[in-house]
Amino acid sequence: MIKTYAEAINFIHGRSKWKKTPSFQRIETLLARLGNPHLQAQYVHITGTNGKGSTSKMLAQILRQANLSVGLFTSPYIMRFNERIQDDAGPIRDERLLALMQEIAPVVSQLDQEGVDAGPTEFETLTALMFLYFARYPVDVVILEVGIGGLWDTTNVVPASNKLATAITSISYDHQKILGKTLAEITTQKVGILRRGVPLVLGTLPAEAQSVVNLAIEKLNLEAAWLGHDFFSRQVGQEHGQQLIDFQGRNHFRLLPLNLQGSFQVANAGVALRLAEIVLAKYKLELTENQVINALSTVSWPARFETLKKQPQLIIDGAHNVAGVEQLAQTIRENFAEQPIQVIFGALTDKEYRAMLQILVKLPQVQLAVAEFQAPGSRQAVSAPKLDDDAALANILVYPDWRTALAATKPDQPTIITGSLYFVSEVRAGVFIG
Repeated sequence: MIKTYAEAINFIHGRSKWKKTPSFQRIETLLARLGNPHLQAQYVHITGTNGKGSTSKMLAQILRQANLSVGLFTSPYIMRFNERIQDDAGPIRDERLLALMQEIAPVVSQLDQEGVDAGPTEFETLTALMFLYFARYPVDVVILEVGIGGLWDTTNVVPASNKLATAITSISYDHQKILGKTLAEITTQKVGILRRGVPLVLGTLPAEAQSVVNLAIEKLNLEAAWLGHDFFSRQVGQEHGQQLIDFQGRNHFRLLPLNLQGSFQVANAGVALRLAEIVLAKYKLELTENQVINALSTVSWPARFETLKKQPQLIIDGAHNVAGVEQLAQTIRENFAEQPIQVIFGALTDKEYRAMLQILVKLPQVQLAVAEFQAPGSRQAVSAPKLDDDAALANILVYPDWRTALAATKPDQPTIITGSLYFVSEVRAGVFIG
């Protein structure tokens, strides 16, 4: 019997991480025994290689300003596990998480005994917790961020009748061992969340991905809106440290202040605004300029080009794949074009860390270093021996941890700490908590 919050978290983390069987049998069985809580809410389902978390957070802010109550399910967490399930009051409270896990754990244990493959995984257990939470503490809309891919992601157990809209924010290479080696294969997994009769919003996608998406749109006869074709979001300036953007969809808003930095966030904001228009229309509500300004000017999302200190300037950014680092490099070119900048990078060896480092090495204003960190489970962090056999990377300084690397930086130059979300989470906790 689970008695404490810590035991509840340990129970979730103690579940198997992954099972090869592409099936919803485990999660459907678990949810059925819990009373099918996933059928009691309405969802906006969002997938994409990058940008889905930021888009989800901006959408939540906008809908709340429009007087809807909103739930949010995202991954991973940055500081505390409870961040993964949020409502208008913030992350799920410890006592509520404990009470719900006291209901869920016996069912999970019973499923373990019924068959080798019957027991739910860690993510399936977490997703069941989220569904049960929003069934017990209802909201108008739950914004559902896909864990990995879409087609066989546990969140995709939600039927069409409970989806208000879907979105694909971006497509690039990540999780290839699970999703496939080509962009077409990866996109095939992403379009798995689409449902007939459910509107679709799309960010900017590469041509290979567009072909797969267009086939799915035609097959399902979907109402689809493409960024740059059916709606538009552009950066038009900077003011008081915020980006200014123009948006044109069903509404036309000018000079909207966006608190999130990086040109890629302009696209994410556009997708969020188009989704908001769709959702609010279903509730027969209008989106006003003041609502959007209040939402976007105050939105924050941890570890997404987030300033931790202003003097000396310290920024963290969870650029954990090649596309993310390319976006970071573009942001550096835009914001630090004439200014030397220090970058401390930490990544897991099962990621394309060499390609990520090669992007950063080519930036002339960047002084690059690598820091080791405590990797989760059996995974490994990039260390000096991993770079020695690559001439282009062999001269990068490698430090045993981020604190040592940060101590070696020049205080008169900005520093960006980037890479794995596990790495930047460790940094953020260290800076704020000590």
